[in-house]
Amino acid sequence: MPIEDVSKTSLHQGVANINRIEINRPHAKVEKDERSAKVKFDSVDISKEARNLEKTIASLKASVSEMHDVRAAKMKEVKIKLENGFYDQPEVIEQVAKKVADVFSVKKQEA
Repeated sequence: MPIEDVSKTSLHQGVANINRIEINRPHAKVEKDERSAKVKFDSVDISKEARNLEKTIASLKASVSEMHDVRAAKMKEVKIKLENGFYDQPEVIEQVAKKVADVFSVKKQEA
């Protein structure tokens, strides 16, 4: 077969396939058995640890939702003290500084 015929044949085959539409099908592995054809679809297995973790998270969320909002009351108390100048007193400043120093000395000893 001359080279011109080969290129024409390839060109005609390419044009012939241009109108072909491929249909999207779910990805499935087909195993053919002598008796019947079986289709296997993708699957996901969730480990026992993951299921236990999910139960733990759900339990913690339920516990948190049942807790009283004590932080709001504490924040209101701190806001009032700030407005009244409670934290500007020398005694309070000294107590806070001592607590901060104690925390840093404990951290230093742990390191």
